[in-house]
Amino acid sequence: MLQSLHIENYVLIRELDIDFNRGFSVITGETGSGKSILLGALHLLLGGRAEGKVIRDGAKRCVVEAVFDLRGYGMEPFFNDHGMDYEEQCILRREMTDSGKSRLFVNDSPCPAGLVRELGSRLMDIHSQHANLLLKESSFQLSLLDTLAGNNELLARCSEAYRSWRNAQTELQEAVEAARRHREDTDYLRFQYDQLTEAGLTDGEQALLEEEQQTLEHATDLLSALAQAHAALQDEGGALSSLNFADSQLRPSSTWGARYGELYERLHSATIELKDISTELERLQESVDVNPQRLEQVNQRLDLIYTLQQKHQVDSIAGLLEKQREFEQALAAIDHWDETQARLTEAVAQARATLDSVVGELHRRRAEVIDPIVGQLTRQLVPLGVPNARFDILLEETEVGAMGADRAVIRFSANRQMALQPIAQTASGGEIARIMLCIKAMIANSTQLPTILFDEIDTGVSGETAARMAGILREMGNRTQIVCITHLPQIAAKADVHYKVYKDEGEQTETHILQLDEAGRVQEIAKMLSGECITDEAVRNAQSLLAGR
Repeated sequence: MLQSLHIENYVLIRELDIDFNRGFSVITGETGSGKSILLGALHLLLGGRAEGKVIRDGAKRCVVEAVFDLRGYGMEPFFNDHGMDYEEQCILRREMTDSGKSRLFVNDSPCPAGLVRELGSRLMDIHSQHANLLLKESSFQLSLLDTLAGNNELLARCSEAYRSWRNAQTELQEAVEAARRHREDTDYLRFQYDQLTEAGLTDGEQALLEEEQQTLEHATDLLSALAQAHAALQDEGGALSSLNFADSQLRPSSTWGARYGELYERLHSATIELKDISTELERLQESVDVNPQRLEQVNQRLDLIYTLQQKHQVDSIAGLLEKQREFEQALAAIDHWDETQARLTEAVAQARATLDSVVGELHRRRAEVIDPIVGQLTRQLVPLGVPNARFDILLEETEVGAMGADRAVIRFSANRQMALQPIAQTASGGEIARIMLCIKAMIANSTQLPTILFDEIDTGVSGETAARMAGILREMGNRTQIVCITHLPQIAAKADVHYKVYKDEGEQTETHILQLDEAGRVQEIAKMLSGECITDEAVRNAQSLLAGR
């Protein structure tokens, strides 16, 4: 439930703090005093968009913060599912700056607006006059059945079953289209696959061939260079001959001191290294072959590889081998298309059977709650001034979707002589408001919604009907925290707690809110009864209304 609300620099509110209680509370005030500002601040806090300039003139930022008590409402799984720390007290805060930046926080951690809206829908239902129009929408009428039937889990299963069926259909359609294209291109695919297969390509072959090509193309020059290098090392007077002489001269002195021994070891190592190089030069001379015929073979092989790479737009043999596998798979798909089609068709059938089962269960459960809903609505409307109300709810079959295959149509008549018609065509504004109150009462009785805020649910109501409406609101407050913005004294008098919104017309207009004590309630309700000039009779009437709680 909503425990407290703090608003700072929002429109006409400089700073405002309200503590809320369980049960049934009302908020009253003159037209234009700022009740709608409170509503706007709550919408903003729960993830709504800011409409126009909401920061108070002269301020740099505005803050709206609320504290909710989550004990007993089963909210912990929601927090766990979204990776948030659960605490029994949940603090929502929204900050906006004059530069246009806006941030939302849940328990002091930044949170995206979409998640805050989802959380807000579980914390509070704000029922404005505009919300009455929802009753005329088929989607709302269907959601009413689902809410009162407790279909949340079944709806999730239906959505998942519908998604699986659509995915299976898509997979089959894509496979059919691919098979059609492949059948048209069978000869082309076969030719490409055979060409690559006959090439007998092996990964890494290209690098070896390119190295061999370089050797064969420069064989004569390479042999000459190797021979001259070998001669420079081995011939009489060559490098090795000089090193061997130096080695023999320095060897005796290697034992005369560490410096001489170290110098000799370096010279000796160089001698050994050059001997190894000389041997390698000689070996390479034997391996280099001036072979024009082999060069032609290598060039032809590389030409084939380069041609295939250009054709298939790849730059390696690995890329060609991948193309070869793709052609092989496409041909295999063609060869085994009948089996693939049968498998995918069966998958679609199974997914549809699962979907149909869930859709059928949804339809059954929706149908089961129709009579209880119709009966309760009819009974509740009698004391609200609609004694001849008649209802029925039709479930019409529609194309299957994530919500099943039903379309709900609530039909209504306020007169015995008038035939039942869709409620959007027959119910007046006052009747819609009363019906919505009854619906909210049913929802509050069957769900764990912590708080419902009504904004002038009493539109088009007065007298005894208003008193009976107040009774319903008070009864709802026994199960759910109810906050009602009202202009009717009969409703205000039934509340457990009464708040008054008023303007202070000083240098800068400000909106304030005050929790009224018993004497303040008498004066406020008397004012609602008689206007600015409060009469003794109005005071007595106010006292009588309050005594009737």
